[in-house]
Amino acid sequence: MNRTQRDGLIFVVIAAAGYSCLPILVKFIRDAGLPPLDIATWRFTFAMPIFWLMIVLRRSPAPAKPLPRAGLLALGVLFTSATITAFWGLERLPAGTFIILFYTYPAMVALLSLLLGERLSTQSWLALGLTLVGTALTVPNLSSGLSADDSMGVLLAIINALIVSVYFIFNNRLLRGHSAMAQASAWSVTGSFLVFLTLSLARPVTWPTETSTWVLLLALALVSTVMPIFCLTTGLSKLGAAKAAIVSTVEPVLTTILAMIFLGEQMQPLQLVGGALILVSVILLQIPRRSSTGASSIEAVADVSP
Repeated sequence: MNRTQRDGLIFVVIAAAGYSCLPILVKFIRDAGLPPLDIATWRFTFAMPIFWLMIVLRRSPAPAKPLPRAGLLALGVLFTSATITAFWGLERLPAGTFIILFYTYPAMVALLSLLLGERLSTQSWLALGLTLVGTALTVPNLSSGLSADDSMGVLLAIINALIVSVYFIFNNRLLRGHSAMAQASAWSVTGSFLVFLTLSLARPVTWPTETSTWVLLLALALVSTVMPIFCLTTGLSKLGAAKAAIVSTVEPVLTTILAMIFLGEQMQPLQLVGGALILVSVILLQIPRRSSTGASSIEAVADVSP
């Protein structure tokens, strides 16, 4: 594993940690009386100016290579679509079932990569299998099953996974050769904000009445939006789409631990086994291997990233 890939791994893990806090924060905010679409609106309303303020305060230099702003705004639309389908799906399915269906997205990333002319190594396919099995064991209440009324929730979960898969591929290809990750992330978040701003013109937005709710919304913007989006964007450019998708599946492990601490949920032995499988898969991805001559692989994409 070279330095670029190691740095990419760290960034993706930090992003997963930030996203793992999102269900906990959203749970507390929903208990305060805000509906899902309003939570998403306030999330990006806070996140967008924070991103641009961060760039100004850091005095980030102008990109050496002009950023594809239209493409980045389109990434924001994809991220918005993922947010909306996730909230709607979670209203119709148990959280555990939804997460299981959502975490089919690493497999979708791999399949989309194959369709685009790239391929995964045997080692990466093995890691992918371990993460899917580990995720299934980690998430609680999977055995509750699905009823006919859950069909729309299942569809939304699959659509959500597909949107995130396209996001991974599009992000990796769009920013290949670029180094201004902070500015790129800011443009992407701006795209999401513009979508929710447009929606707010057609529907009333609920304003929180408690100071604690405002604090939670700010935490949602900082911890589960600004930090992970920046880290994920940077990690994708260094690690590659397929590997980043697999590494990010440490998120359900972290979410389960946080749920134990803050929501009082208990972790069952099978969940511990699932978490161990996910961690083993992350380690497996980092074991050096001999590349085949002339191979066009996901790993090669990561190697040429800055």
